[in-house]
Amino acid sequence: MSGSQSWSVRIVVTGDGTTKFQPWGVGANPGDPAKAQVGDIISWGNATNQPHQPWPTEGNTQNGNPLASNPPGSPLFFSAPIPPQGSSTPQFPVPASLPPATPNGPTTPLTAGSVIYYCCLNHPAERGQIVIF
Repeated sequence: MSGSQSWSVRIVVTGDGTTKFQPWGVGANPGDPAKAQVGDIISWGNATNQPHQPWPTEGNTQNGNPLASNPPGSPLFFSAPIPPQGSSTPQFPVPASLPPATPNGPTTPLTAGSVIYYCCLNHPAERGQIVIF
């Protein structure tokens, strides 16, 4: 099923001083995964005093390094750098599939339970997830 909802993720500094991604919603905590459907729009708001940039991981893996190349217009280009207290641009529409892991390889359809892993390009230890429902 395709979505048409908008979801927001805040970039926050937690009580212990770490920076985490926090989905906007009742009961959501820093570090929780965002949930979305294919076709939904996700945006990020930076509630910190440092610039951040959500960025896909190599091989779409939980602990992967930031993807080496991800130019604007790529299927997993989430946002340009987000200034302190700023919002992401452009908006990120959840794609129907992940791009090929290798040149000319197959795409991976995103279905219920699929996960898109990302990190901050500027601070790769900051990790987030988008879980497809």
